[in-house]
Amino acid sequence: MTSRQPVSSSQRIAGSYRDPSGYVFTRGERVFRAIDDPCFELLKQLEGDGTFREFIERQWIPGTEFVQDRALAAELREEHPGYEHFLEHERISAITYPYEWSVSMLADAGIRTLDVQLHLLERGCALKDATAYNIQFVRGEPTFIDLSSFERPQRLDVWFALGQFMQMFLYPLLLNRRRGWDLRSYFLASIGGRPIEDVARSFGWLERLRPSLLVDVTLPLWLHRWGEKGDRARREMLERRREDTKAQSLNLRRLRRKLAALAHGYRPRGVWADYTEMCSYEQQAEDAKKRLVAEFLDQTQPGCVLDLGCNTGDYSRLAAERGAEVVAVDADHDAIELLYRDLRKNPAPITPMVIDLANPSPGIGYMNAERAPFLERADADCVLALALIHHLLVSANLSLEAIRDMLFALTRRDLVLEFVPTDDTMFQRLMKFRVNLFGGLTLDLCRKVFQERFKLLSEIPIAGSKRALLFWRKRTAADV
Repeated sequence: MTSRQPVSSSQRIAGSYRDPSGYVFTRGERVFRAIDDPCFELLKQLEGDGTFREFIERQWIPGTEFVQDRALAAELREEHPGYEHFLEHERISAITYPYEWSVSMLADAGIRTLDVQLHLLERGCALKDATAYNIQFVRGEPTFIDLSSFERPQRLDVWFALGQFMQMFLYPLLLNRRRGWDLRSYFLASIGGRPIEDVARSFGWLERLRPSLLVDVTLPLWLHRWGEKGDRARREMLERRREDTKAQSLNLRRLRRKLAALAHGYRPRGVWADYTEMCSYEQQAEDAKKRLVAEFLDQTQPGCVLDLGCNTGDYSRLAAERGAEVVAVDADHDAIELLYRDLRKNPAPITPMVIDLANPSPGIGYMNAERAPFLERADADCVLALALIHHLLVSANLSLEAIRDMLFALTRRDLVLEFVPTDDTMFQRLMKFRVNLFGGLTLDLCRKVFQERFKLLSEIPIAGSKRALLFWRKRTAADV
């Protein structure tokens, strides 16, 4: 994947408007953040008391340094008038968004947000917003990226971003567990999360009185309706200023436990989550396939690998073990959930994403450019398309030419393609209750179609199976 830094709408839309406290921009391969005077002073204080360095060491925020070089700072001030202070961030290799996460990824992103807020609270600070888009997964770890969200609030007894936190983390998890909502539907339909009224309507009034919903759904709904009436007593209550953070801390820790429990209670049941166990491969064929892919990766040494149809990540780990940054993509949520759970126990430079290649994440938000589409973010040295194209042919109804063109767009250099013949057990399983339109699909046809845009480096049958691996190099203008 290309190293495109996640940015907010104000940063992404060519400077048409900006968050006054700061924004991210790139300069060549380097990533900077312009920050205003209050943000600079606060971050310097956090640096002085060790908080800043602690957050970096824990991987709670990306590696970040204050720009000290006077000549560089002067150039940045000239290029970004109105800002005197700048940070340089570690570049993030793979950008993901909440509608591409699994349940446990969203829960861990919420927990990381709460951890940052709790630690800031102890130092008299807070997060002024709690959007899920402030989290990126760096080497499998949820990382809070919006340092300009740190502030010293007017009061510490209330977290004004709590409502946003509930919309972006707790409510989608509740709706997923209780009503079967998928995260893609929740976030793509409403980029800022669903309002409390919509969430409450998803549950019956008796269900809303249960303890699991009463505190976090029903009471906030009542307070919201009370607030809409402009009640004088409510205004007076909010005007009472308290500096005691105990109640807020207790509530945030309760929410932390609740997010963890919601994710822990999720039971993966996806169609392809148990693919490894039901696959028609004999062990001999699987071992041969892994050896051939490993040899190719050893020879070509890709810096970044995109594993399409990764399932639970066996080949993603194979690439990561050879030094590659890996983006592991699958349309099956539960396969990605299992991969992410394994990454918690066995960390690796792998970023999992729930992506349907026949309907990948679009550009959304302001002018459809606030959050970039998946196809714009995806750009790897090598693409692995193992046991994939028959799914796209049968389930997604894509032509062989369309699949070829998509894979051509996704790789900068190499493609590892597995051909699965129509009489393969897994192909036949996909064809169940379907009219067979693939009588002409042969290895010769596959080779002919892909050779129009790729050079065939080698073709090797997989011992113990009827399948074959084809290793391709992308054709360039010089090859035409």
